[in-house]
Parts: sequence; C-alpha cells; structure tokens
Amino acid sequence: MKRFMVSLGLGTLLTFSLTTQSQAEMPRRGDPSIEQPGVSPPIISWHTSLDSGWEESRRRDVPMVIFITTDRCRYCEAMKHDTWCDPTVQTDLAKGFVAIELTPQENSQTLQRIKVDTYPTTLIGVPQGKIVAHRTGYQPAIAMKSLLRDVKVKVFKR
Repeated sequence: MKRFMVSLGLGTLLTFSLTTQSQAEMPRRGDPSIEQPGVSPPIISWHTSLDSGWEESRRRDVPMVIFITTDRCRYCEAMKHDTWCDPTVQTDLAKGFVAIELTPQENSQTLQRIKVDTYPTTLIGVPQGKIVAHRTGYQPAIAMKSLLRDVKVKVFKR
C-alpha cells in the first residue's frame, strides 16, 4: 500500500508541480578510485528542481531518475559515493535518463505533496508524469543498473 501512495503522490506531484525552485544543476563526476584507467565516465548533471528535470525529460523523451535524499543521512551519502559515482551507472544515466536530486531542505514545497518516510528514496518517472518504479533505502550500483535496464526494456522497449 505504501508503494501505491508514493507512486500516486508523485504522479500527482509531477502533474501539478508549480514550484519555482532554482533550476540550478549540480554536476557530479565519478570517484577516481573506481574509474577505469584512461576511461572517464560521463559527467552527470543533476537537476535540483523537479520542474527543470521534468522539462528535460519531456524534451528528450527519456525517463527521470528522482533521487530523494536528506542531510546527515549516511545511506544517502553512501549511494552518492558508491552508486551514482559508479562508471557503469553514470553511463546508463547519461545515455537515457534525466537525473534529479531532491532534498527536503531545498525542495520542501515539492516534497510536502508526497510522503517520503525512508531516505534515500529513488523514483523512476516517465515524461508523461507517471512513476513506473521506486526503491527505498540504499541501492548498490548493481541493483540500480538492473533497475535502469528494466525500465528501459519494459517501459520504453529500448
């Protein structure tokens, strides 16, 4: 039941989002300790506003990865370091997703419309505003890579 509430809540949020959050993007580069020598993963630009990320998702017709995190969360920090900095995850994100990072500290208006009771929470949304997958808690790189692949195959048939 919780999964339905989060999905319904964010679907509604995506549909009716009128926030005027900053459209700044946060570039993030892979951790050099896990990069392959001589091969740099792409730099991922993380939107820090749902509106700007959703706009890009619609323009490019690709799904959104919405990472909901908070300050002083060790599992959130672990995902930032281990999962999102993994070169294969970064490549998958760059090839076919829009990355959005939301925090209650910076996106309180946006996040007050849904109930997130576990940090981190990762949602996958399609350009039409529907949430097609979500995971709560820490997700290792291999699990995230599998989730991204499944979304591309099942939802976008690519």
